[in-house]
Amino acid sequence: MLFRDDLILEISDKNFNKNEFVERAINDSKIRDELVQLMLTHRKIMVYHHSYNVISQASQMRPELFYQYWEDFAVLLDHPNSYHRDFALIILANLTPADKENKFLNLFNRYFSHINDEKFMTARKCIQNTAKILESKGELTGDIIDILLDVDNRCDFPLKQKALLKSDVIELFINFYRQINDKEGVNEFVKYELGSISPKTRKMAKKFMEKYG
Repeated sequence: MLFRDDLILEISDKNFNKNEFVERAINDSKIRDELVQLMLTHRKIMVYHHSYNVISQASQMRPELFYQYWEDFAVLLDHPNSYHRDFALIILANLTPADKENKFLNLFNRYFSHINDEKFMTARKCIQNTAKILESKGELTGDIIDILLDVDNRCDFPLKQKALLKSDVIELFINFYRQINDKEGVNEFVKYELGSISPKTRKMAKKFMEKYG
């Protein structure tokens, strides 16, 4: 049986050993190449999703090993399958610490357009993974915070979903408040959400006010 066929058989097992595969992906460039291709092109969900699970963890541990695939991952931002758009949002954020060529700048608008993705959970993935970008691309903090403060105008979700989305926004504000320049804008945003229709967002707003209010 060929190497690729063996790999597909292993990775498609519902009880596959993810941690073992992560270690193999980090230590073996051939396996790394194959897993990326399986995630990008294989039609069976168990194959491409398990491949993603491995790549996601491995790329967070060793982003420099996966930076060469940046353009391949970036293509997935426009994929018709929301799973694949999620993959792109998560992995590209993982790779920003290795982005010495500032490739993220070229897809900044495409990345954050997913705050208004057709799938609500993908929009949440976009905001949640922004934390990794703020950690490694501090120079973009102002531009990113401007987008987050404008979430009402940028999203077309129903009111309840939009309200919940703001819990993710406020969590980012809590974790990165010290590197935000527009503290007045953030404070006003959060104060308003103390009366949110979303219990989770109200709770997050209260947590923010207790820490910074």
